Amino acid sequence: MLALVARVKNLLLSPGTEWDVIAGEEATPHRLALRYVAPLALIPASAIVIALAVIGVEAGGQVHRADILGVALSAGLFFILSIAGVYAFAAIINLLAPRFGAERSYRQAFKVSAYSTTAAMVAGVLAVAPALQIFALLGATYSLYLLFIGAPKVMRPPGRSAVNFSIVVTFAAILVALAVGMAAMFAAAPGGNPFPQFPRIPFFEPQAPSSGPQTASQGNPGTLAPGGLVATGDLRNIAPLTIADLPRVAANIERSGQAGQRTIRLEAEYQSADRRLTLQIVYSPSIAQVIGFGGMSTSEFDRETVDGYSRRRRAGESIIVEDWNQAAQAGSYGRLAKDRFYVRASGRGVSPDDLRAAVELFGEETLAQFAAES
Repeated sequence: MLALVARVKNLLLSPGTEWDVIAGEEATPHRLALRYVAPLALIPASAIVIALAVIGVEAGGQVHRADILGVALSAGLFFILSIAGVYAFAAIINLLAPRFGAERSYRQAFKVSAYSTTAAMVAGVLAVAPALQIFALLGATYSLYLLFIGAPKVMRPPGRSAVNFSIVVTFAAILVALAVGMAAMFAAAPGGNPFPQFPRIPFFEPQAPSSGPQTASQGNPGTLAPGGLVATGDLRNIAPLTIADLPRVAANIERSGQAGQRTIRLEAEYQSADRRLTLQIVYSPSIAQVIGFGGMSTSEFDRETVDGYSRRRRAGESIIVEDWNQAAQAGSYGRLAKDRFYVRASGRGVSPDDLRAAVELFGEETLAQFAAES
């Protein structure tokens, strides 16, 4: 372990000198992968688990934490692909070497591939805090610098070809990193959600609370629309005063855009003790593009785990999206209708049936009131 720490420190602080030492060392690829690459790859993999399953992500005033088993599986996959990427990149370096006058040696190429990842792997610890992830990108950039100066020192192409060799292997490294990242994403989530137990974050930010919801006792009785909803000139009152025995504590309305292309968003919050439900209704001609699905090309998926499920399916002319985490008793249920109306209920301490019932309150006649104002 002390040797690993010393090697990391020397590569980061005096890379030119350390690469000269590395070039003359005897180290087999498998030994190097086990004693150097694997311990470093554990840093970003562990950071992923801590960030999503322990610290969580704050959204809508709540901290959402993913199921630790699901995150650990995805982090494990990232760990394996990271090591596989080092082997693959070494093969590419070895293949390119003769084209620039260097001798082919997989052992030397593996040293270049393994040690050049040092800065990126160490900077992966910053993944635990989203605000610091920009510095993780700087670490990846420094790894490219390590590769640029290390490749010619270890592979020893002729002097006139050294710079060109460094440039080519640096671009190859970028392509390999992108390939590994995309492979990890698609292998972990063929349905598009890497952590199905992780409640989806609302696609728009909550607006500032209004002066308070109107009630019948406040002199605004309105009329009853289908489903028992109050329909008045104020669209906030389309949201019922109670849902799932929870009182409405806030209701916000936002309008943006020009007439004919206007987007209207309604958000209402319901809360009692530790039970909470958020209702969102959006009317927009472009809402399908905003939320990332809609139209005939929308894919369907159904993924279940011991802790919950994540689904997207068609129901007539609508698209239904549902997520549920049994352990956290939290999730969401959304319906996209006619690629213009999106109704979504999310909550904690309520049941999936409560979320579904909240969304189904809003039929075409009620939603038409949003279109009338656009």
